[in-house]
Amino acid sequence: MSKPDWIPFEEPAGADWDAFVAAHPHGRFLHLTGFKKTVEEVYGLRPNYWLWREGGRVRAVFPSFFHRALLTGKKLISQPFSEYGGILFAPDAQPRERRAILSGLPRVVERSREKERLAYLEIRGFPDIGGDEAGLFQTIRLCERAVLPLDPALKLWDKVDYSVRKNVRRARSSGVELHPLETAEDIRRVFYPLHLRSLKRLGSPPHPLEYFMKHNENLGDRMRISTAWLGGQPIAALLGWVVGGSVQITDIASDERFFACRANDLLHFELIDWAIGRGFRLFDFGPVKYEGQRRYKMKWGVELHEYAHYCFPARKGRGPLSDRSPAARAARSLWRFVPSQLAARLGRRLRRELAI
Repeated sequence: MSKPDWIPFEEPAGADWDAFVAAHPHGRFLHLTGFKKTVEEVYGLRPNYWLWREGGRVRAVFPSFFHRALLTGKKLISQPFSEYGGILFAPDAQPRERRAILSGLPRVVERSREKERLAYLEIRGFPDIGGDEAGLFQTIRLCERAVLPLDPALKLWDKVDYSVRKNVRRARSSGVELHPLETAEDIRRVFYPLHLRSLKRLGSPPHPLEYFMKHNENLGDRMRISTAWLGGQPIAALLGWVVGGSVQITDIASDERFFACRANDLLHFELIDWAIGRGFRLFDFGPVKYEGQRRYKMKWGVELHEYAHYCFPARKGRGPLSDRSPAARAARSLWRFVPSQLAARLGRRLRRELAI
């Protein structure tokens, strides 16, 4: 019997890979092979996926992509266009096995260098890393991430802050109605215009429409888009992902002209309540990058955990680009003045360059 080691992912292993991710408490949509297909098809990045097997069983998975940028050179990213990445270890893996798996990661990087000249590996998030396992990496602490543990007995109305209850009442009394989006045409006609409007307001480049259409094609059974309507007009949308025991939200898109209706709070409340009713164990709000986000997420009763990027080998000089840097803030200010149609075209190029 061969010694356990990292082996390159091949498509016939896709079902085993996805089953492993779906059963993992830290498994997210970005770990699934459908995400890999979308990034390949929309942004043209080349995947670099690895499996650790023992006795025919998957014991760990490691997804990443080759990425080349003018600002940061050639590197591996796990994962681009997302908030998390890194290795998923088998949940029952003991410390000795985890050390063996993690100690093989430098070999993965070296074997990847045989295909590309790489400066380093950048892992975003890495929620499955233990505190004593981070010594292999240069750890760049960026912010926190917010998660809400769920339980079938949880009474969400009693859990949340009074301001949430007030805003939910206001949304309902204003006549806001929620509807799920179920087709690709719904994404094109309803969600994407709200996405463009929101990111222009926030000063961020949008994904191309194709990104969401391909996600619907490759991960449609994991994708859940809820929309808020007022007087027959869509005014907000919330994009969530269902994987295993968790629901993760990644995009909130809204029309600022209707902020007073508090549709965003109603969308969040109903999705969390839906998740509780269906037995999910965790609602993942993602990173908390600035004070406004902290206030918004804390009112739901979340727990905060450290959020960092991990580099191997350690980088000399500047770490990964931060969206809180002065340069990033200046870029957001300028982006707000880019016409919407031009923003939609340029967004793909900028997103690919920054892998955000």
